Amino acid sequence: MNDSVLQNIKVIDLTQNIAGPYCTKLLADYGADVIKVERPDGDPARRMGPFPGHEPHPEKSGIFLYLNTNKRGVTLDLKSDDGRADLLNLVRDADVLVESYSPRVMVSLGLDYQTLSAVNPKLVMTSVSSFGRNGRYSEYRATELVLYALCGMAYITGGYHSAPVKHGYSQAQYLGGVAAASGTIAALL
Repeated sequence: MNDSVLQNIKVIDLTQNIAGPYCTKLLADYGADVIKVERPDGDPARRMGPFPGHEPHPEKSGIFLYLNTNKRGVTLDLKSDDGRADLLNLVRDADVLVESYSPRVMVSLGLDYQTLSAVNPKLVMTSVSSFGRNGRYSEYRATELVLYALCGMAYITGGYHSAPVKHGYSQAQYLGGVAAASGTIAALL
């Protein structure tokens, strides 16, 4: 892996859970300067195992540590004026912003693409969501099995006359992260 390919790229990471953080992890692994912005109560992945000794601790989540390798971090309350102002300052000299909120969140915070691109016209914004930013399913939430069913993967898992079986781990989430990273790099190019 050449970890210097994206060395001059600055990424603001507003993602949480798995798909979005995996996207930005891949960008960081290729040399991008990724700044993870966490809300005051932290990324929900901090509460996901595995944990050493099976004892939950927000600083010891294996999944959180893996997904946030090579990133710097900051905590901002985007619901506050100061938090939004601090984010806009980060965006001024960023190349990319990646977010994984439901479609209405960035708009409700006053941080939609139009607002962010007014601060930085060259900004590439990647949105990682279950069903896109618009359309009849955009507000729906998805689980791994729902994603498997919709993409056809459930057809080949489990028995023909039995319930579908989920693959190990969160493969649909990781694949979503790969697709988001690929699309982000394509937009940069």
